[in-house]
Amino acid sequence: MLDKEQIRELAQLHGLLYASAIGLTAGMTATMFYSLGAFIPHLQGEFGWSRGDISLAVTFLTFAVFITGSTVGRLCDRYGAALVGALSLLLYALAIVLMVWLMRELYHLWLGYFIVALLGVGSTPIVLVRPVTTGFYRARGIALGVALTGAGVAGFWVPQLVVYVSEGWGWRYAYLMLAAIASLAAPVVWLGFRKPSRSCHTGSLDTSAGAIPTGHQLPEGISHQQARRKGSYWLLSLMAFAMACGIAGVVVHMQPLFIDLGAAATSAARIAATVGIASVAGRLLIGYLLDRMPAVPLSISVLILAAAGISLLWYSGLAWAYVAAALLGLAAGAEIDLLAYLTVSYFGRRHYGAIYGWQYSVFAVGYGLSPFLVGLLHDISGSYGLPLLCSALLLGAAALCCLGLPSTQSSMKLITS
Repeated sequence: MLDKEQIRELAQLHGLLYASAIGLTAGMTATMFYSLGAFIPHLQGEFGWSRGDISLAVTFLTFAVFITGSTVGRLCDRYGAALVGALSLLLYALAIVLMVWLMRELYHLWLGYFIVALLGVGSTPIVLVRPVTTGFYRARGIALGVALTGAGVAGFWVPQLVVYVSEGWGWRYAYLMLAAIASLAAPVVWLGFRKPSRSCHTGSLDTSAGAIPTGHQLPEGISHQQARRKGSYWLLSLMAFAMACGIAGVVVHMQPLFIDLGAAATSAARIAATVGIASVAGRLLIGYLLDRMPAVPLSISVLILAAAGISLLWYSGLAWAYVAAALLGLAAGAEIDLLAYLTVSYFGRRHYGAIYGWQYSVFAVGYGLSPFLVGLLHDISGSYGLPLLCSALLLGAAALCCLGLPSTQSSMKLITS
């Protein structure tokens, strides 16, 4: 159960949660990642491109996030999540429209996803999670879980919407529908993050939604330069990369994977949607547990469960498909929560945008490489058996990285002293 202080924080800062959740469910990462698996059959049918080639689009997208992540984090630290997030959602929608209008060749797809990411990187958790991570204290874990359910809900509605619109009107209209939804979310993010709030645990001005006003003391924490000198900074990056590599490729290819196993397209979409439903439950559960137990052992447990889900899928196929998808969804729902929570716990709020921007960018590189590598291994081996096995091993490696991370409680004492 939540204590009185946690309930008070959630009640006072609920506007941040609504804006963050809606922005994340319509934002670039959630919609572009969860939609690609549903777009693959249509792009293959019209253009004849291979799954590996189509999946490479996500690699271009995440490479753009990698090279711009820290920069947009610094912009968010300076100008605020309201401006950066809302503007990026509008630019992301415009980039989708241009991509659909111009797409004729395979390199158009790759270039389009790259530009979409350059313009839409401000609609990612780098920006849209910052107000929640820096604004909450006692209820930070559950607040992250509630806000990030937006991305988890996208795992449910995006694949089904894309399949429905594509089969009825064509895949181009499905892309345009995603652009329209992003445009509608922009004013929600702007209005939700504009209202300043008071930190419930200190009473000081919370600068999560905007720049730090002149004359106010900086939040606790260390600089990005100081963070880079710590071993935990690089170990967290390695964990983020391995975790993303182990999860993303399976999530993106889940729908064509189930089709290969004999499921109809609509059935495959329903099973794949289990990932989204489980990720919502996972975000709320893991967020709740983060406020009550050490973050590192919890991270290890989540990674082991995800590895078990992929192993089950590799071994049993469709027989345990829903269970495997649910276990994978648990990790897919918790990955960003854990990364954001560990980042602010180890390094504080002062330069959170820049530091988390780097960590998320490394995570995004793994997310981008994984679908391409899974598609490539599928094209080489003729099945998803080998890529599933490699994904499970990568999640095991991420769990091993967690063993080297320090206690979050001791780190928080150091950055606040």
